[in-house]
Amino acid sequence: MRVLDVLMRMFCLQFGCEPEEVELAATLDDLNIAPHEREHMALVLEEMYGIAIDGDTLDGFETVEDVVAYIEDRLN
Repeated sequence: MRVLDVLMRMFCLQFGCEPEEVELAATLDDLNIAPHEREHMALVLEEMYGIAIDGDTLDGFETVEDVVAYIEDRLN
């Protein structure tokens, strides 16, 4: 499953986003994902993909594309 698909599912199930809202250009702010929810997102992604997302990196995520690119870079 593609990283974007995983994020779309997570954002819809856990944060109440609509699938059509979760696109690469969407900002986490536009999706109303609060800072504490981003921390939860990072924990889930770390466990799911076996990667580390430190606080500075998490703070730098502005768009869905930022999150996808970071995960894909770590997996390659």
